[in-house]
Amino acid sequence: MQLTDEQKAAVAMAMRRESFKISALAGTGKTTTLVAIASALPGLRGLYLSFNKIIALEAQKKFSGTGCEARTFHSLAFSGFGKKYGARLNKRLNPGYLRSRFHITGDHAFTLSEMVLGTVGKFLRTADNTVSMDHIHWGDMCASAFAMKKELDEAARYISDDDLSEKSKNNQLRARADMEVKLCHRLSKEAVKMAQTVFEEMSRTGSDVPVSHDLYLREYILTKPDLSRSYDYLLFDEAQDADGLMLLLTEAQKIPVFYVGDAFQQIYAWRGAKNAMQSLDLPETQLTTSFRFGQEIADDANVVLESLGARHFLRGRPGFTSRVLVGGGGKAVISRTNEGVMASIQAALSRGVRAGASGRRGILGFLRDYESLVNGRPTGAFSLFKDDGDLRSFADSDGGKDLAVFLKLVDTYGLDELRDAMERVVDLDTDKDAWRGCDHIAITAHKSKGMEFDEVSLAEDLFFPKRLESEEERRLLYVAKTRAIRVLHQPMMGLGMRTDSK
Repeated sequence: MQLTDEQKAAVAMAMRRESFKISALAGTGKTTTLVAIASALPGLRGLYLSFNKIIALEAQKKFSGTGCEARTFHSLAFSGFGKKYGARLNKRLNPGYLRSRFHITGDHAFTLSEMVLGTVGKFLRTADNTVSMDHIHWGDMCASAFAMKKELDEAARYISDDDLSEKSKNNQLRARADMEVKLCHRLSKEAVKMAQTVFEEMSRTGSDVPVSHDLYLREYILTKPDLSRSYDYLLFDEAQDADGLMLLLTEAQKIPVFYVGDAFQQIYAWRGAKNAMQSLDLPETQLTTSFRFGQEIADDANVVLESLGARHFLRGRPGFTSRVLVGGGGKAVISRTNEGVMASIQAALSRGVRAGASGRRGILGFLRDYESLVNGRPTGAFSLFKDDGDLRSFADSDGGKDLAVFLKLVDTYGLDELRDAMERVVDLDTDKDAWRGCDHIAITAHKSKGMEFDEVSLAEDLFFPKRLESEEERRLLYVAKTRAIRVLHQPMMGLGMRTDSK
């Protein structure tokens, strides 16, 4: 394949054998560029790193014959540090288990256990020696208390001194908010101590406490592994989603690291992503010419990029025509939520068409474990939950939001109908090109990242104005828009200005 001038510039920078960044906008031939870099460094041992096993396996095929190996971060750590934890990795830590196992009691036991769970999670994504207030996870109750206090303090500034009734009401509400804030700060001190205890027990050989995959990755990185013993350079893909620990590993290496990613496709900030494409002070080159879509889709996506403060913008694939239409259509439907995906799948299956979806394996696993739980035989991921009520209490907390999505699907469709639907759909996660044999595809915007489809239809829930005030929501919309190759159907143009169909 003939490289563009931008791609040639990236290859030339790599041949200097010094660390740098490739800022690759959506569909601009990122993987092709990385393969070209590996091919331009014959005789050198390269390591391509990604977060996702499926992506790493797909990349390994493309790097065949180049001397570059594709791995995930966790696979580097598992054999030496993760394997010893065995079945403890398959169980899910939850507030109810923490309350029972570590004797967390009292009126605020649920809030405290939620804080402890989140605090341990944040700590495991750092290289710090001990848990501190820097790692505190406030949880839903405290976050609401802080927001309420801020809102009431702001409102107090605008209440007239003559409006004694309103002033009295505001003072009462502020006093209550102050009490809740003080409670949160008191609980946070207990949470830090308890989180340290949980971490130490989790790390102990022979313990029964469930283990997060982040624990053994952290253990591996803290040994300061020298990757130069096995490799001559690193290719760090999707670097915008790196967390602090991963950057600690790559920045400590003696060999050059070529970071590649798109700062505007960072959609996992809630998970602790640091966005290396913005935080690392390194030489940088750009990939802006799309190999996926034409100028019309590029222009629509550029509206979102402009709102995010981009300095470089997409250029459409030369000589290729794409269209952007207002309204429905297209066999690939991208929604913001799993509920939207499920509704789309059900509609397609009712028409008797071949449907494909991402996340099939995870949903079937959830349904299997959930059914065991409600039948009184907790197993798998839910083996540490007492019953359905315990699981639902966790799902209502900040740490269980992913489970809340599944439970809502169960409540809407029922176990049998959900299982039947999932068993009938094509699993898009096992083969990135499986969609080509489907008549209908349903996928969330998060899952669609890294995929492309001839004709895409975006759901209404991606365009809610209040949500789009958030930069992360706009980045998610940018990801969704740039999955289309030939035709993009959407309820409105750009960030929401309605126009006539073209």
